[in-house]
Amino acid sequence: MWPFSQKTRPVLKSRRTRRDIWPATQPLIRWSHREAFTCQDSYAGTLITGATGSGKTTGSGAWIAEKFMLAGYGGIVLLVKDDWKFWKSLAAQTGRSRDLVRFCPSEPWKFNFLNHEMTRPGKGAGLTENIVRLFMAAMEISERSSGKGGGRENGEYWERACRQLCRNLVDLLAFSLGRVSIPELYQLVITAPKSREQLKSKEWQKNSFCYQCLMEAERKRKTPRHQRDFGIVADYFIGEFVDLSPKTRGIIISTFSTLADSLQRGILRDLLCEETNVTPEAAEDGHIIVVDMPIKEYGEVGLLAQSIWKYAFERSIERRNIQSSPRPVFLWIDEAQFLVNAADMEFLSTCRSSRVATVFLTQNISNFYSALGEGTQGKAQADSIFGNLTTKIFHANGDPITNEWGSSLIGRTRQFFINANTQPISRDWIGSLLGAPESQTSSGISENIDFEVQPSAFTMLRTGGAAHGGNIDGIVFQSGKVFRDTGRTWRYATFKQKR
Repeated sequence: MWPFSQKTRPVLKSRRTRRDIWPATQPLIRWSHREAFTCQDSYAGTLITGATGSGKTTGSGAWIAEKFMLAGYGGIVLLVKDDWKFWKSLAAQTGRSRDLVRFCPSEPWKFNFLNHEMTRPGKGAGLTENIVRLFMAAMEISERSSGKGGGRENGEYWERACRQLCRNLVDLLAFSLGRVSIPELYQLVITAPKSREQLKSKEWQKNSFCYQCLMEAERKRKTPRHQRDFGIVADYFIGEFVDLSPKTRGIIISTFSTLADSLQRGILRDLLCEETNVTPEAAEDGHIIVVDMPIKEYGEVGLLAQSIWKYAFERSIERRNIQSSPRPVFLWIDEAQFLVNAADMEFLSTCRSSRVATVFLTQNISNFYSALGEGTQGKAQADSIFGNLTTKIFHANGDPITNEWGSSLIGRTRQFFINANTQPISRDWIGSLLGAPESQTSSGISENIDFEVQPSAFTMLRTGGAAHGGNIDGIVFQSGKVFRDTGRTWRYATFKQKR
């Protein structure tokens, strides 16, 4: 049941428009009278780096967010820190307060992410494998954040066995109830038959949710394909699952239940596992969903909630039809290293055609390397993400790895250095009498290939505040583009600090 009456149930009004009023060349930020950051540039992704206190959030970050809102972008904002007041203020300043959706325990918004995948529009809706993949992806996030996972022999076998169990659980709920939720998946597992004797027990049949779903699914009318699929489900629960050894079956159940446990209780169950009155598609209507469960406050609960929203949004937005739903949308993550994962590589490589403006903010690139794992694979994943964020804005930073990386991106050029040298000359008494010079001077020009922007340049950028008159400096780099007013792929930019 809804936790509020029918009269007070929140409803998001659709603001979707079929009229494309966002030309690719529409300027969002003007770097100069000849150059601008356009809608098309925003779809290619943006990475903003800067040390703590450098002004990356209140400088270029705030300017880009403001321009997105003024241009009518929809979007989703994921929070690591408590930045709700910032986004609320920004929405008020840009006339977008009505479009703001605050997803948190104190608000009435709910998102049953599994059932959304089953019931969403589109030809791929309701496919069991997609629902299972979504569930497993959410659980892998929880495992990684808690430092679990691995450590068990034959880990790949148990993962495949858990996926097989999930497929049959999802299909059984779909056939019997026409919906999917984590609590009902769990009820199926714990009431599934454990022996041939239990199958025959009237007491078990009376109290087992699994048995009741099997009977309900048997009674429902089914297409020939659904009849075949239901036969596989029934054979699994009354045959294969029952005949497993108690130890094997126990490990499979334990693998599933430990994965689902965090979504079984508390605010995660309330917000993500029951009803739905807001979905990622709301961004296409111009709404801005702020998942106000900052990781610094909510810990693993916040991480899991935001990761689920992020994954669901990435899958949802790439399915939309740009012709019928042309509004640009943005994915905004400050302190992005907390929420980045390998799936972002695939998303960032294709989301441009879906008019998604991705903005990741972080202190330094080492954060990404650490988040994606040690070794060459983690570095390759991070580099792939960096490569798909075409615009890079560097603010003041003392991290030598990030600064040298920025210098390397901009590249090396042929540079000429003037040198001069003066050497003393030893004179004998005759030379002194004749007025011979006391020193010899030489000069010349040398040629070298060196960084066009030295790493030290990133350490001297202004960081806003009273000391700098509220001015925040940045170095903007766009791969594949030469700024007409500088003749280079980079430029200096100054942002007036927004608070």
